[in-house]
Amino acid sequence: MKTQKIAILLVFISAGTILTADDPEIPITLDAAREMGRVKSRFLSANDTSTKTKDVIPKANLSHFRNSVRPLLTKSCLACHGPDKSEGRLRVDQLNPNLLSGSDIGQWREVYNVLSNSEMPPEDEPDFALTNADRGNIVDWLSGELNKASLIRRNRKDHSSFRRLTKYEYNYALQDLLGLPYDLANKLPPEATTEDGFKNSSELLQMSAIQFETYREIGLNALKRATVTGEQPVAVTYIISMGQEMHKATGGKDDKTFDKDDAAYGKNRTRQHLFNQETGKGIHFSNGKATPAPEAAAGQTPAASPVVLVLPRSNELKIDLGRFLPDEGIMRVRIRARRSTMAADEYAALRLIFSAHTSNNANFSQVISQRDLPVTAAADNPEFIHFDIPLGDIQRNPFRKLTTTFPRRDEFLHIRNESNAHHREEPLHVLIDYIEISAPFYEHWPPQTHTAIFIESDNQADEDIYGREVLNQFLRRIWRRPVTAQEVDQFMALFATYRPEFSTFEDAMLEVLATALATPEFLYLTHRVKDHMAKGPQKLSDLEFASRLAIFLWSSIPDDELLNLAEQGNLRE
Repeated sequence: MKTQKIAILLVFISAGTILTADDPEIPITLDAAREMGRVKSRFLSANDTSTKTKDVIPKANLSHFRNSVRPLLTKSCLACHGPDKSEGRLRVDQLNPNLLSGSDIGQWREVYNVLSNSEMPPEDEPDFALTNADRGNIVDWLSGELNKASLIRRNRKDHSSFRRLTKYEYNYALQDLLGLPYDLANKLPPEATTEDGFKNSSELLQMSAIQFETYREIGLNALKRATVTGEQPVAVTYIISMGQEMHKATGGKDDKTFDKDDAAYGKNRTRQHLFNQETGKGIHFSNGKATPAPEAAAGQTPAASPVVLVLPRSNELKIDLGRFLPDEGIMRVRIRARRSTMAADEYAALRLIFSAHTSNNANFSQVISQRDLPVTAAADNPEFIHFDIPLGDIQRNPFRKLTTTFPRRDEFLHIRNESNAHHREEPLHVLIDYIEISAPFYEHWPPQTHTAIFIESDNQADEDIYGREVLNQFLRRIWRRPVTAQEVDQFMALFATYRPEFSTFEDAMLEVLATALATPEFLYLTHRVKDHMAKGPQKLSDLEFASRLAIFLWSSIPDDELLNLAEQGNLRE
């Protein structure tokens, strides 16, 4: 089970005391802190209010809608969301204005979001623009009606926990499902927050038709990143050996080497430089230029070199990679590094930065490593550190494919030492002797992310049988339960529709799997009611309990162990 993912929630209750300038801080008792919490609790206050006003039933303000809101919506929204044109399949003129009893509260909430964020009407449609006063009129009415609808739902005894996954839960679920450690849900807007500060309220986590289309698009893009087609692409590989860089830097007439016995060595070693640990010779070195090595393969482990790049605190090596990196795929950066000293109160870590300089007035620089990776190896025992960077997710030089020499087409990788090194006689530096950069990088071909979806089978030549095998294992994982033959038949019928449009089985099947990722069975936490005639709460099934447990513990879908326990009926033991 995902014991490494289990998050333990610690709730700290802080209580303060009112202090005067002359009074010492006096800690209050636990009972007093509890009483203060009760007095200040918005949750208890809301419950008390609902109790006092339980006989007061809010009424929908339909007259204000008819007299003030509907004319504004007709003027500014119906051109794109009306009878002649309905973008996103949203008809504003058909929405029920009674949010308290109507069934269109989800669509109204979407209208509220885009209006309150000034996303609609579009800025390039001045004929349909809303004045600030008109926009405020609509938003204020919607806000009031949504609050009244929320109050009614809270006071109902049949309040449901049926909700969709939050943005972060959806992202974690896709990551676990597809084996991709990237932010896959960055196109989704942030979740709304309830008045109590929660982002997983069932009142807010519903969905519209427009959102379903977005989820399908996100799912399809994620599936394409997890799978591959055709033969393994040839990787572009750079090898940077500090021994070779030292040889190139000291071979000319302007040889500016220095010696560790020089009087000025103390000053020289505070700047990054190449240093031969056997001869004691060094030379300043901050920028390098690399070209792909035609016969090089990723994953080499050459013998450690006595020549190292000495990288002091906050210094960085800048490498010109030219314009040879592919557009997509993983760029693996392997760096063999060690610490110069092992003082326990000092740390050093490496950070990757990517940049381009297209002209004197146009350039960019961005951190591309998800986190700084610590350098922990001793000076006599270097270790490899590696970063995996998705090239499709980072900013690139837009001119890299041009055949002209201007604007500049080069792209640069920076390796930076992030450290708290102190100013000591023997300062902490990072020592690097070998760097390897390769893209697109695959540890195996096809990668495990691909074979987890398109499983090995003796039936791969038969698209009907193999398609059912792929769907059976995929749907079971995303729906968190066994699937029926009838459900698989429905998706195979969809596959038959897509198949003529695509040249390969895999491409057509990805469209089907993306549709499955947009179904409520994946996107929602559901409770299947076994007995519709039964009164009162009903017990969750083991499979539903497994889903709720996974969401609670690691904000994602159940792993195989948890799912197997639920299917076997052993989860509650």
